[in-house]
Amino acid sequence: MPVQAPQWTDFLSCPICCQTFDENIRKPISLGCGHTVCKMCLNKLHRKACPFDQTTINTDIDMLPVNSALLQLVGAQIPELQSVTLCTGAENTKHYEEAKKCVEELALYLKPLSSTRGTRSPLGAFPLYTII
Repeated sequence: MPVQAPQWTDFLSCPICCQTFDENIRKPISLGCGHTVCKMCLNKLHRKACPFDQTTINTDIDMLPVNSALLQLVGAQIPELQSVTLCTGAENTKHYEEAKKCVEELALYLKPLSSTRGTRSPLGAFPLYTII
C-alpha cells in the first residue's frame, strides 16, 4: 500500500503541538534547515536544535524569521516590515526579499484552497516556508 504524503494544508499547524499558527503566540518560525515550528514550542525546547533533524539553532529565536506566507494562509495579520538580520550584504537581502515576496504571493493564490482542508489539493504535499 503506498504511503500518502501530507496535504499542503497540514503545514498550517505546528508539527509539535498541532495547534494552528497565529500572529501572536504561535508565530510560525522558519529554521535554517527548512522546518517551521511555532514560537511557543521553540521557546520550550531543552536544546537549541531543530526537533526534527537536530540541526543546531545558532541564532536567537527572537531573530529568526516569521513565516509570513503561512500567516497569510491562516488569515493572520503579517508584520509589515520584518527586519532581515540573517542576510549579509545588500545583494543577499535583495534576493531574500524577492523570494519572500514570491512565496507570499503563492500563499495568497493558495489561500482560497486552505478553507477546504479536508480535500486533496492538486499540488499534493507542498511545504511553504520562507527561504533563507
